[in-house]
Amino acid sequence: MVARRIGKQILDTIVAVLSGWFAAMLFLEATTVVELLHQPHYVVPEALFVAPITISMVMSWFVIPVWLFALVPLYLFVPPSSLLWRLPVCSGCGVAAGVLIVACWIRGIPGIGGLAPEAWWLYIYAAIVGGVTCFIAALTRHVFKPAI
Repeated sequence: MVARRIGKQILDTIVAVLSGWFAAMLFLEATTVVELLHQPHYVVPEALFVAPITISMVMSWFVIPVWLFALVPLYLFVPPSSLLWRLPVCSGCGVAAGVLIVACWIRGIPGIGGLAPEAWWLYIYAAIVGGVTCFIAALTRHVFKPAI
């Protein structure tokens, strides 16, 4: 019975992570389509297919370890009644965690100190993944995580 409960909780973390990942990919597709419509000579149409696959592979280097070493233990050991599972708190923590992870990886502020200004997009994608992941985890915690 306990193994079944833990399996359901891990399933919820997978649903949450895939939701965050998918939200970032939708945002990437939307911005690419807007760029394509705004400047059709600048953006290559293949970017609609190649960029999401490439970004998704790069995001997996960050998303999978954070899911495995942060989200799963938090989900298993933090009780459902905790303040951490409130939607605004959990979503804000997810956004902050995503931005912090990218900031540690980039080690700088885009546009300052030799970093390209386009690096801000990495912060935006990380904030979307972290925020949506934690939002979905907090939203579905009662479905997959039994009240204690």
